[in-house]
Amino acid sequence: MSYVIHLWDQPSPATWAEAQAIFQPLANRPAPRNPRFAELARRIRADWPDLAHAWTLDAPDGGVDEAVWSLGLDRTLPETFYPRLIDAALALGLSVHDEQAGECFVPGPWRLSEAGREPLAWPTTPAAAPALLDVQGRARALLARLAAHGFELETPPSRGRIGRTVLRRSTPLGRQCIEIAWTGDAASHHDATMVCSMEPILPGPVTKICGAQSIIDLRILDTPQLNGFLLGFVSEQPTSREYRASGSARLDALLSALADWLLQELLPVLDHCRTWEGFLANEREEPRHPISVEPYLANLALAFCAGVPDLDERFDQLMQRRRQARINPAQLAQAYESLRTQAGEFFGSFNGK
Repeated sequence: MSYVIHLWDQPSPATWAEAQAIFQPLANRPAPRNPRFAELARRIRADWPDLAHAWTLDAPDGGVDEAVWSLGLDRTLPETFYPRLIDAALALGLSVHDEQAGECFVPGPWRLSEAGREPLAWPTTPAAAPALLDVQGRARALLARLAAHGFELETPPSRGRIGRTVLRRSTPLGRQCIEIAWTGDAASHHDATMVCSMEPILPGPVTKICGAQSIIDLRILDTPQLNGFLLGFVSEQPTSREYRASGSARLDALLSALADWLLQELLPVLDHCRTWEGFLANEREEPRHPISVEPYLANLALAFCAGVPDLDERFDQLMQRRRQARINPAQLAQAYESLRTQAGEFFGSFNGK
């Protein structure tokens, strides 16, 4: 499961509004490969050798052919990773846009937000998330509707301004997770973003080949029950969905609508993917609307371990989907070769072959 931030070189914004205005037209714009991206990736690998290529879902070497480098950071990274990444990027003159946290970091170093511009200084101890207990208490009512389906509530430590509500269950395929990140102020509003993922159980060598893409995210294109709470939605970026509830009554309404959406829309998709057989049957119909499974390396690995006879066709389908989603297709080709040459003994292992 990933937390996405965006980096670019020039221009460097002076305000949060300017950062928003710069980011939108730059996103997905083709551009020559930026040597500063490559240098940042090199520094990260040098500082965190144990992470190897698993620190981001895509382009861990910084080799992107676009003006903006969108980094899907694994949420299991050490707490100290995020500030060190930001510091390293700013030292290279890059700007870092964290849309979920409502912040942009620019050389100086400065932190830009709706509240203005302030010198960047990382706290020595994590700050408590605003009104986290208020949200978590209400979330327990939400859990009551999902407990019958095997979900349990977790409340991991807050990360800066962000508090988290996590719903997780175990299935024969592996763990399924729904994570809701909260920011805001109990006296005025709560903002929520959501990530849903699956972590299939794979043989150790196969998991190593997949790296960070051994955890499969779901791509959410529409949330009918929640659309009345959308905040600053841009149709050109349908998966960037943030929801706002102002006041406790509105927060209760948001949580109720969220439970409806989870049960009516998301749960059927997750139920289809409880087993590897169900996942692979579902995969042949991808991409689905409004919820689809991202075309990650683990998708191919599951088909490989199942020993499916149409493995080459599935590979071609995943390659096409990755190109459409702008997810590095070369990674998939490399993983396919590695599965065949380094993990061939696991072909068909799910069937005892």
